[in-house]
Amino acid sequence: MSFFHKLSNNSQGICYAIGACFLASVLISLVRFLSAEFHIFFIVMLRNFFGLLFFVPQITADYQSVFKTKKIKLHIFRGVNGLISMFIWFHVVTVLPLSEAVSISFIIPILTTIVAVFYLKEEVKAKTWMASFIGFIGILIILRPGFKEFNNAYFFSFASVFLWIISNILIKTMTKTEKPQTIVAYMSLTMFLCSIPFALPYVKALSFENILWFALLGLVSNLTHICISNSYAKADLSYLQPFDFTRLIFTAIISYFAFGEVIDFWVIVGSLVILCGVIIVMPRKKSKKLQAIFDTPPALNP
Repeated sequence: MSFFHKLSNNSQGICYAIGACFLASVLISLVRFLSAEFHIFFIVMLRNFFGLLFFVPQITADYQSVFKTKKIKLHIFRGVNGLISMFIWFHVVTVLPLSEAVSISFIIPILTTIVAVFYLKEEVKAKTWMASFIGFIGILIILRPGFKEFNNAYFFSFASVFLWIISNILIKTMTKTEKPQTIVAYMSLTMFLCSIPFALPYVKALSFENILWFALLGLVSNLTHICISNSYAKADLSYLQPFDFTRLIFTAIISYFAFGEVIDFWVIVGSLVILCGVIIVMPRKKSKKLQAIFDTPPALNP
């Protein structure tokens, strides 16, 4: 048995969640890069096409297992909701600095935690609430409401946040009976088919280099959702949400080196505050051995 599988369910969920955050940061950077040449609707369609394409070998080998579900309507609703959210979110990351766009999305874990309490009846520990509150303070430091002018991009951001929360709840609900591969496969198929009508007016010829970039976009997107689904299957949604704040750290680093975006001082301060919240909820080390760093008591496993 590998070191990873010796970890508790909570610890495995944390690892998957942080991995998803890193991949999500790479994803929006690729979208920003491709948006210089292609329309968002076309980018979304090809992202979904390549995302679905990577599933072809698995679908061919085990078609019945991948698409076996009793919740087809829920999968379709999740796909349509995800598509609309993707349209809006991809637009936002092309018009706002990446670190700022990501910081706004941190409203998601805070609101999702609250929704999880009332809708999923999850038990939330005091330190999780504290971490979420500290994360919210970090967001206020970054956005500095009242000190900067708000434009339409911010309203689009909040719309995307609302749809994203719905997706989080749907994924958490489906992981009780559905495999991560099934969730991602149905999501990719639904989103691809529904995105075609929007993208047709903006179709452009692709070079071989373009194809490689879009293929990478599809691969990274699939891996992101697989990590998300696995993390939600391993640990309570409310327990994982504070770790979503690590996206800002990854995004700030990538955007600086890839696009030359200077990291704002207040973004750095806010990030440190957010990181403090994440540290509070981290599992405590029980021994001096490296293997025990992530050893935590078993959590409620959905």
